[in-house]
Amino acid sequence: MMPSDKKITRENAKDIIKQFAKEYRKELGKVPGEIIIVGGGSIMLNYKFRDATQDFDVILKTVSSVTDIIKKFADENGLPRDWMNSDFIKTASYSDMLSEVSKHLWTLNNGTLEIRTVSGVYLIAMKLIAHRDYRNDISDVIGILIEEREAGENITFDDIVNAYKRLYSCDIPKETAKMVREFTELTTPKLKEYYNKQKNSEQEIGGKIITYIDEVANINTRNVEDVIEAIKRKMEEQAGEGTGNT
Repeated sequence: MMPSDKKITRENAKDIIKQFAKEYRKELGKVPGEIIIVGGGSIMLNYKFRDATQDFDVILKTVSSVTDIIKKFADENGLPRDWMNSDFIKTASYSDMLSEVSKHLWTLNNGTLEIRTVSGVYLIAMKLIAHRDYRNDISDVIGILIEEREAGENITFDDIVNAYKRLYSCDIPKETAKMVREFTELTTPKLKEYYNKQKNSEQEIGGKIITYIDEVANINTRNVEDVIEAIKRKMEEQAGEGTGNT
């Protein structure tokens, strides 16, 4: 078994998927399948601001034994065993509608294996419902807005509201909606400034959480949000002290 240290990057992602498709065909023959890549992997495949991903969050539409093939392929190719992470369907970001709004990326195995992704406004909606300050969720939203604008596709506040409602059958929370409206009304240069600021904040909070885990070793899904809020308050206090505020 090879060590699971290979990174999935924009440059090697297609080759990894194509090699996996060969293993899929070897094990399953002509059994049809569809894999929808969402989250950070989908951002990496569709946008330039993300160069790599830890894994592919996926929706698997094929026989259940495909999970064994995914693990076998990981072991043989130096990838983490969850390099295709189907547990995504248990998160708040999942929606049955994602299949409908996904788009074609590659067709492999002589047309029997379809690879699809999610992009644009629907990725933004997914990132907004996840909204983790210690991950890349909000910087990803801003990055997508910037690249879509630069490609001539201006995503509006109403576009985001409608996509959110289509995926999750509810309205965006008021505070989140306020933030989104601000983003969509900023100029592109200002958005780029905000992106850098947000990215730095996420990295700092993420680093402090890792330190907390190492030192205290009792963080879990129930207290993670409390830890984040405590870290953010401490960061704000330190920023105030640094500027001479009392």
